[in-house]
Amino acid sequence: MSLLTRFEGMAEYLFTGAFKKGGARLQPVELAKELVKAMFRNKQISISQVYVPNIYRVYLHSSDWGPLASFGEVFLIELSKYLYTEAEREGYTFLSKPAIELHSDDTVNPREMIIEIDFDDSIDVEWGDEEENENDFPKESNWRENTTIFRESVMTNLRAEDSAGRISNYFLEIIEGPDKGQSFKLPEHDIYIGRHGQCDLVLHDPEVSRRHLKITPGENGWRLDDLGSTNGSFVNSQRITHQTAAPGDRIQIGLSVLVIQKVPLP
Repeated sequence: MSLLTRFEGMAEYLFTGAFKKGGARLQPVELAKELVKAMFRNKQISISQVYVPNIYRVYLHSSDWGPLASFGEVFLIELSKYLYTEAEREGYTFLSKPAIELHSDDTVNPREMIIEIDFDDSIDVEWGDEEENENDFPKESNWRENTTIFRESVMTNLRAEDSAGRISNYFLEIIEGPDKGQSFKLPEHDIYIGRHGQCDLVLHDPEVSRRHLKITPGENGWRLDDLGSTNGSFVNSQRITHQTAAPGDRIQIGLSVLVIQKVPLP
């Protein structure tokens, strides 16, 4: 494992056009079979191990996503266990238990899917089995909370880090949208915002593109670059392609509105 401690971003497989048969709705077993195919096609061979992806993001048309999503967490755990069993049968290795995510995306045709895969040793998937050996996999973070969004103690953490002089004095506050009330520190380097799990700031907003907006710090504010998003980016209600933003400006992408704020003095 030391040779391959972090694969994130090394491999990504997009699978489309899988199902054009007679059934009116995508069946769970069809999804499971395509996940296994994506896993096998994206294996990575090291000196002593054959590694397979441990993250699977599945994008489905809403007509297929709804019935599958209604099964809830139990279905995702079942898929995770199925992939684990199939990999074990072939002698393949995961960096951690496989994580399955289902996303609704109406740019995907009904009965088709897109599967994006990643290798990432920082995730942790709980199966909830009482007999599970807790030492089998590292528990660095919860895979469903593995975004760079700050949660309850954001202001305390920002003040503490600011006093040590290690980060910027500014943060993004989400004031509208599905992630309303959450905040994200603005580092001294580029950040990417979107629905894709590899973005620096991941928004759970169906109107936001997978890679929607890039923010770059500068001497006179922050440069905003729309990344060819479907629904566009807006600053103070004006659609932009490239724009400089300042503290207090309202940045709208999809249903979400973000404002650059300065960390208040304690």
